[in-house]
Amino acid sequence: MTWPTTIRPYLNQAYLLGLLMVAVGLTLSPFLMGMSQFWLVAVWLIDALIPARHCGPDPQSPEGKDSSHRMGDGGSLSAMTDRGFKSKLSRFWHNKAAVLLVAFYLMHVVGLLWTSDFDYAMKDLRVKLPILVMPLVLSGMEPLDRKRFDFVMLVYVLSVFVATLFSSVSYWRHDYDDVREISHFISHIRFCLNIVFCIAVIGYYLATYKSSWWTKCVQALLMLWFVYQIYIFESLSGYVILAAVVIVSAVYAFLRWKQGRGWRIAVGATALVMIGVAFFAVWHQVKPMLKVEPVDFATLEQKTALGNDYWHDTIHNPVEDGKYVGLYYCRKELQESWSQRSALPLDVTLEATLARYLTSKGLHKDAQGVMALTDDDIRNIEQGIANYNNWKHPGLRARLSSTLFEYNLYRRYNNPNGGSLSQRIEYTRASFHLIGQHPWFGVGTGDVPQAFSQAYDELHSPLKEEFRFRAHNQYLAIAVAFGLVGLAFFLFVLLYPWCASRRNHTYLYMVFLTIMLLSMFPEDTLETQAGATLFAFFMALLYGHHARPIN
Repeated sequence: MTWPTTIRPYLNQAYLLGLLMVAVGLTLSPFLMGMSQFWLVAVWLIDALIPARHCGPDPQSPEGKDSSHRMGDGGSLSAMTDRGFKSKLSRFWHNKAAVLLVAFYLMHVVGLLWTSDFDYAMKDLRVKLPILVMPLVLSGMEPLDRKRFDFVMLVYVLSVFVATLFSSVSYWRHDYDDVREISHFISHIRFCLNIVFCIAVIGYYLATYKSSWWTKCVQALLMLWFVYQIYIFESLSGYVILAAVVIVSAVYAFLRWKQGRGWRIAVGATALVMIGVAFFAVWHQVKPMLKVEPVDFATLEQKTALGNDYWHDTIHNPVEDGKYVGLYYCRKELQESWSQRSALPLDVTLEATLARYLTSKGLHKDAQGVMALTDDDIRNIEQGIANYNNWKHPGLRARLSSTLFEYNLYRRYNNPNGGSLSQRIEYTRASFHLIGQHPWFGVGTGDVPQAFSQAYDELHSPLKEEFRFRAHNQYLAIAVAFGLVGLAFFLFVLLYPWCASRRNHTYLYMVFLTIMLLSMFPEDTLETQAGATLFAFFMALLYGHHARPIN
């Protein structure tokens, strides 16, 4: 047995270990996420330097001894090395998705030609390095067999599950000021993308693998657990993407399920019913928030219980959950009574939070209202929680309520600061402003932050300095950096591999592509290490992987 034959099984194990490191690091360890890429590159290089099993005779044979003798001049060793690299590069070149992903990364390198801020450009290239490494390495290695692929997916799902345990403990203990803080290792947006994909992965194995009843029960419970995680994160994009995954899954099952016509009708009807129920549930939550309670000023009380004057305002104060925050307002009593309940000074921001919280509990903004608050209420207000109902009943309703309040504040008072939706409107305005100024090739790889800073000034944006971020939309981010030409190429990178061959219309690839496409509307998914690694890893791993069909 030759030494290449001996070492190659260990390299295969090292390659699998590298994939597992990525799978674990995606949600549990940013360090492991980065370290795994160096590991995979090292495995790829060593594997390329080792001669292939079929590349020459055994050195123990006469022909092998003669071949070993000829290696003294370096010619045959070079040929063997070339064969290793040539084989990997050939595999890479014939993998359309890998070639396009690498080309997309190289577009960022080309963008240095019209960049002035090279510090940010180098940072951006480092963050997006997985888009270069993952497709190049994974396409050059031998494809995983079914058993190893399933093992990688199992470790990935279990890793996400462990990460959700940390988040759930923080949530149950109310150990956070903002619910987004319960995601301990990566941003909550990227975490929710992983959770939604895990739901799809579990559903795929549940539908396609024959297993014991208790295994299926565990899988079903795990799916429900992950759905619960989307609920506690109050992620509106998570809800939308999860709904899209359900629809895509139903369509896939409808088209691929090799059963009779009755099965297809049942699947289609079930999908329509689920969509209808989801729409009704959302509308049931939103409708009461849109209905503003009528106000008859003639019947409003004019004096507090302590004899001070109320201030009633339906113009300068916002509406929340259908109630005017400005009714039954006595600033003098608020300030005096608050000092008896809390050591924090009642500044403008805290007073606005207090007024909203009292309104959400149906209390007047006076001494009686403040004294009626519990100690938990006081702690909530001190931590910036402005709506009792959203704290007491988190989930979809809370997210919709806060989003509507933010939009109402922005629409009526042109105040986007601190609002997730309203700030994104300003980011979009600035993005289109910059695209209009640099329509074809954008501002370059490194000049995006300073371009946005200048755009906010030119637009006289009401955003405060601490809220002036970039596009928060991956498509607009690409268009700002590389123009409409770059955006067109980016869309080609995403869609061409799917459209080029029906052989790639596998369920997992289709669902993951759907998640990525939708995630890039509310977020610049590829502008962080977690997002870029998630995207590059599964795009490279799933492309060409012909998963077992649903039957």
